[in-house]
Amino acid sequence: LPWHYDRVQAWEAGDRIAPVSIDMALTRACPAACRGCYAMVQEPDERRNITLDVAHRFLEDCARIGVRGISLVSDGESTVSPIFVPFIHRATELGIDVGLATNGWLLTPEKTEQVLPHLQWVRFTVLAGRPESYVRMMHPDPSRLDIWDKAMGNIRYAVAFKKAQNLPVTLGIQTFLQSAVDADEIIPFAQLGLDLQVDYALIKHMSDDEHGSLGTRYEDYDSLHNLLTHAE
Repeated sequence: LPWHYDRVQAWEAGDRIAPVSIDMALTRACPAACRGCYAMVQEPDERRNITLDVAHRFLEDCARIGVRGISLVSDGESTVSPIFVPFIHRATELGIDVGLATNGWLLTPEKTEQVLPHLQWVRFTVLAGRPESYVRMMHPDPSRLDIWDKAMGNIRYAVAFKKAQNLPVTLGIQTFLQSAVDADEIIPFAQLGLDLQVDYALIKHMSDDEHGSLGTRYEDYDSLHNLLTHAE
C-alpha cells in the first residue's frame, strides 16, 4: 500500500478505484497434479483457454482504468496457454507489470528468452528438494523422474539467462507444508534453493477449505519450528 498510496487516497475520498493488481490465469488446465493444490477444490475439470482477442481487450481495459500489475498465478498453469507469450508482451507494452507462478515444465529456454525480460518475478513451484519426492508430490505418474530433470534444467537456464542479460527479474522457488509428514523435505528444499542460485526459497503453509478437503494439519506446524529455523 505505501507504494500505491494515491489509490488509497482516492478510495478514502470516495472515488471509484481500480485494483492495483490482479491475480489470474490464462487457463484452468495444468499438467501437474500437485498434492495440496487449492485448485483441486475449485472445479478442476473446467479446461477453457482465454483467446488472444479477449486477452488483448482485457489488457487494454486494465491499462485504461489504471491496473498496475497482473500476476499469472491462480488455478491454472499459464505456460500451457497458446497466448502465454503474446499476453505478457502486450501487458508490458501497456505499462502493466507481470509476475508468473509456474511449475516450470513448459518454460523452455526459448520461452524463457521471450518472456523473462518482460517479467518482474517468476516463482517456480518446487514441492520437494529431492527427485523422487518431487515427482511423487507433483506428477500423476511417480515414475516420471524425467520431469524433475526438465524442471531443474529450465530453472537453471532461467537463472543463467537472468545473470547473462543482467535482468532485474526476481526468481524464486516455493513449496508448501501440508503437515509434519513433510518434515523430511524441508532441509533438502532449502539446500536446493542454494544449489539453483535462485533469489529466494519460500516455504509456505498450505491453504485448505472450510471442509478440510485437502487434509491440512495446521496443528502440526508448531512442531516444525526448529526445522524451519534451520532451513532459514
